Amino acid sequence: MDRLRNFLIFNALLTVLALAPSLPAAALQADTQAERIEWVINTAPPFHIVSGPLAGFGICDVLIDIIDESLPDLESNKTILPQTRITQQFDRNYNQCFPCMIHRPASSSAIYTNPTHFYYPHGIITTAEHAKTITTAYGNPVNLSALILDANFQLGYPAGRRYPSLQHIIDGSADTDITRVVHTGENATVAILAMIKSGRIDYTIEYQILNNFDKSSSTEPSLEFIPIAETEGSFVLGAIGCTNNEWGQNMVRKMNTVLPEVRQHPRFLEILDLWFRDTPDSEPYRELLRNRVWQSNH
Repeated sequence: MDRLRNFLIFNALLTVLALAPSLPAAALQADTQAERIEWVINTAPPFHIVSGPLAGFGICDVLIDIIDESLPDLESNKTILPQTRITQQFDRNYNQCFPCMIHRPASSSAIYTNPTHFYYPHGIITTAEHAKTITTAYGNPVNLSALILDANFQLGYPAGRRYPSLQHIIDGSADTDITRVVHTGENATVAILAMIKSGRIDYTIEYQILNNFDKSSSTEPSLEFIPIAETEGSFVLGAIGCTNNEWGQNMVRKMNTVLPEVRQHPRFLEILDLWFRDTPDSEPYRELLRNRVWQSNH
């Protein structure tokens, strides 16, 4: 019996010794990640532009660059993922930060920086022909609650796309006979516009900046943007979102310390001017940015 006990103890010691070299390595890896921003981005222009002549000129491409420059003590890693995967990883507590999120109270999966900039509200993007028919029937700004129930017009949007101020309207049509097309995979945002142009769907719900991107990058006839009545006059605050754990909370604290300078950085302002050049308000975007973001108490 003593021999068996000694044998078991000996084997246990061998196991501990075999694992011992890996323990410092694991600890070192954790320490390294604690001092590295794990950025995740998707292929959704003009938030992120990963290819073509405008590569790197997305709003949040530039935001990432300036954050990285402003926090030189932190390493930085960037991974391109589909939006559905990014959402899953937040839910599974992966250490990550997504730079183009909507500012809101912290959730169980994500915590947010102070606002970085703002967006004009979502609208309808469709063809010129459909725009005339839609505005004649549902007004301009368009009554989305009525349009979405019209079986003559099919809505399409990327998988994982959410519209906080309008989601209740979209979800309210889920139990009807109205069909919706949800596009999965990378480049889904641009693919949705291509589906509108080819007649496979009739419209999508998006920010005006996507229509601006399409005008800048496409040789096909331009699509049209129609404001939505339910969100007219409102605006959406943007923010960086990180996983709501100790790592993410630390990253958000560090980013918030440099945000006052980052959001007024000349390069960031230039990229905002580029994509928000078609303003629906009477005041220039930068003046509204000052009032809505820089001087806000969010």
